[in-house]
Amino acid sequence: MRESATRTLTVTDVPPPALKALLHFLYTDDFDEVQKVLREERGSSSSSSSSGGASPSSGGSSAAAASSSASGSEAEQSIAQLQAVLAAAHKYGVLRLLRWAEGQLCDKLSCEMACSLLSLAHVYGATELERNCLAFMKANMARVVTRADFAALAPESLVKFHMHCAGVDPAEEEPGRKRKRDEE
Repeated sequence: MRESATRTLTVTDVPPPALKALLHFLYTDDFDEVQKVLREERGSSSSSSSSGGASPSSGGSSAAAASSSASGSEAEQSIAQLQAVLAAAHKYGVLRLLRWAEGQLCDKLSCEMACSLLSLAHVYGATELERNCLAFMKANMARVVTRADFAALAPESLVKFHMHCAGVDPAEEEPGRKRKRDEE
């Protein structure tokens, strides 16, 4: 194997911040370390991308808008990092890290993110994230169903949403099995 000769392993399908967070977790088993790594990665990438921004002599309103945009961008970057950590944890079978990333994403649910996070939860078997997304979508139905990403949901996700709205827990249903009738 080339890896044994070069003593390096190239991973191309996991973003560097997510891989770094995964490795830190594997060595430390500490979620605070994972958060620290992700924060540092966000800080290093945002400082390099914001260096081409407005000049220091620009007006106060544009500075406030830039600050608001930067915090929105940082939140988006945080969500993207957590999604990548979830995917990496799923790929490498690190269940505790997967559940942690799932919980972190549950805390960041919004109308803008609910549909994409529901799809992600379906792909990676993140049942807690799926339940939270479904409950959030039901509670905010008027705003969620008008979004283009709702119309683009996979049929499986739409079925789960409709089942949840009807009061049936989609997690209890097994594909290919008929439900048992209630005994009288």
